[in-house]
Amino acid sequence: MELRQVRWAALLVILAITGCVQTPGAYQRAGTPAMDTAPAREAPSSTESARQRLGDMADPARTDTALSWASYYLVNDRAREASEVLDLVRGGAQSMDQRFRWLQLSAQALLGQHKPQQALDLLNDYQGDIRSLPADQQARLALLRADALALNDNLMESLKERVEIQPRLGRSDRAYNQEMTWQALLRVPRNQLQQEAEGASGDLLGWLELADIYRDAQAGLDDQVARMNDWQRRWPQHPAQAQLPETLNAMRRAAQERPARVAVLLPESGPLSYAGNALHDGLMAGYYLARDNGDYTPELRFYDTADADAAQVYQQAVMDGAQFVIGPLAKDQVAAIDALGTPPVPTLALNYLDDGGSGLYQFGLAPEDEARQVARDGYAAGAVRAGVLYPNSEWGYRVAEAFSNAWQSQGGSIVVSRTYADDDIGGSVKAFLGEARSKLGSSGGKEFRPRGPEDMAFVFLVANADQGRQVKPALNYHYARYLPVHSTSYIYGGVPDPRRDQDLDRVQFVDMPWVLNPDPRLEEMATANWPDGHGRYTRLFAMGVDAFRLQARLPVLNNAPGSTLSGATGVLHLDGKRVVRELQWATFEGGLPSPLLTP
Repeated sequence: MELRQVRWAALLVILAITGCVQTPGAYQRAGTPAMDTAPAREAPSSTESARQRLGDMADPARTDTALSWASYYLVNDRAREASEVLDLVRGGAQSMDQRFRWLQLSAQALLGQHKPQQALDLLNDYQGDIRSLPADQQARLALLRADALALNDNLMESLKERVEIQPRLGRSDRAYNQEMTWQALLRVPRNQLQQEAEGASGDLLGWLELADIYRDAQAGLDDQVARMNDWQRRWPQHPAQAQLPETLNAMRRAAQERPARVAVLLPESGPLSYAGNALHDGLMAGYYLARDNGDYTPELRFYDTADADAAQVYQQAVMDGAQFVIGPLAKDQVAAIDALGTPPVPTLALNYLDDGGSGLYQFGLAPEDEARQVARDGYAAGAVRAGVLYPNSEWGYRVAEAFSNAWQSQGGSIVVSRTYADDDIGGSVKAFLGEARSKLGSSGGKEFRPRGPEDMAFVFLVANADQGRQVKPALNYHYARYLPVHSTSYIYGGVPDPRRDQDLDRVQFVDMPWVLNPDPRLEEMATANWPDGHGRYTRLFAMGVDAFRLQARLPVLNNAPGSTLSGATGVLHLDGKRVVRELQWATFEGGLPSPLLTP
């Protein structure tokens, strides 16, 4: 199975953030009466027992009992058993209410098993029955259709369905649907939203315009608030007026609470100076963009942390009047500041602490986070089994472990996990594939490719660009050309090199928007001021841009659950005090990275 796009992993994240599901494997939406609480009638422990007991009953009691048991199974995360029980009374529902409940529970059970297309097929097959139902029940089934469309990799169609049915929903369903509408608007690529707006009208156009205001990655807060106020004047009857997304309210408050003085702690000399310079330039790019947009800009004061006591530098910055601190970069210096206790002013460290730290916000480009996203997205796309191939190094082990832990915590299994040696990549790959074939018992010929859920769906490859250029050809040589390979941004050097990177063709990886699809204004700014670019430090330049934006927008992420910030390094959100990035997917085609965007 190839991960052609991020697919519906994003929606599962949305549902989890908003509290609408309990686990990635369960589909349980708040506000559905049949699933608000566990039914009084506890279901049999096995579906075979349920079959026998239902066989002794007659309708309508038989159908009512099956519906109750199916609801019980769903509440207890047993979607497969719910489907099996519902199949026993397929066609047996007699009353209009029974037909509605059977369709509703059947669709929910299919979604709980990650089968959105089957849920859509079910709802389409029963359109005749659905049209005969009361309007409120039709609307609730349409809401399930919207969920299925989103989980089936079609967020835009789901969005249109949600906007159309919103006026016909009950109160609790309206609240849920509006939240999902906003979250979908945050996930659909912004250029697609803008294209859709050209032909849209009514409430849909209003939603698209509102989302575009919030999604403008390089706009200043003042500009966004002014545009939002104008939107409210132009759309007085829009559904969002009654329940404005909390992220927008938080944005208003953040505009009033921005720091006037920001201290930046970076190394200006020594081994980290190149990284420090790239971060410095990124911060200044963010500053210039804000200034050119007419937005409020704080006073920036830079402090050199090279060969310095970071705690003393930090305390001096606070004494100098800093109301917000960005930095330091080195992990040991971050730890030294964290050891001081609760920060006197909000502080955004530019690295992560292994123990989580105490009060510092932390922002970095950890490859472990990228590995976890590969695991989330791969599993959400339907993969069950994966292989892991990583270099025999401390870095390779850490990244592989992050992937494996995230993969297995969702229910995925690791078919084979092996290291490779830089001086014997061909032998390492051959041994890796040999062990996989042995464990899977593949008998489909020489060529290794996934044919079903029982096979290895993809290989998670931990590698830098040089290593990847050797590992992928070795996989091709050993009859695994069509075995999907997923990786992190480390497999791409960040600068187009088609002659060398053609060996990476078909490898899929995650990377930041600045590398794959940069904002035109930021790109123009960077080219004008730093025409030579930042080479292998280009991702740190983007991190500096986002660090500048975060000094003004952390209150939004902190005070509005589920809120995100579209940045140069990815879509950012807070997990406690840790800034987490969601990256874009790309694949190598002709030696060049080609972005893979959700529809």
